[in-house]
Amino acid sequence: MLTKGRFPADYLRDQDILPAIETYFKLNQLKQLYRQGWLRRGIPPESCESVAEHAFGVALLCMLLADRSSADLDPLKVLRLALLHDVGEVYAGDLTPSDGVSAGEKHHLEEQSVVQVMAGLEGGENWVALWQEYERGSCAEARFVRQVDRLEMALQAGVYEFQHRCDLSEFLASAEQAISDPALREILSAMRDARRP
Repeated sequence: MLTKGRFPADYLRDQDILPAIETYFKLNQLKQLYRQGWLRRGIPPESCESVAEHAFGVALLCMLLADRSSADLDPLKVLRLALLHDVGEVYAGDLTPSDGVSAGEKHHLEEQSVVQVMAGLEGGENWVALWQEYERGSCAEARFVRQVDRLEMALQAGVYEFQHRCDLSEFLASAEQAISDPALREILSAMRDARRP
């Protein structure tokens, strides 16, 4: 899997370091890890977002849009879920459908990754439980963040289409299938309209 650099936690090997620092260095891998789907569609590495940049975009959209949702959402929980949603990719990598990994295996690898990232961190089991709640979509906040995750992908596809004059309509189509919240669907529809010449 293509990354910008070495796994940051490797620099701390054999050091007695505070768990918070070790966890940060593990999480820093998300800044190194390119979103692989964009690379496979021809977006050059110098333009390709990292997983951390995507998570930041999801968190920003959640902050801006949570109060527009028809669901009664806890904004702090929404932001926490948005920031945690891709932590499973620290060790598992950014697996895409073209990798041929089943949904069950992908979930298993990502769950192992989250547990490994949070190991040794005080209260780490709470972050693992919150990530699992996101994965299950077992609360309104998780279901909202899952939809915003797809919306962010569609909006980023729009950015790349304008920058690189490429057709990434498959990402908008994928988002349309996953988004049911009326406010988010309105934004997605406006993005589709903005793409038209």
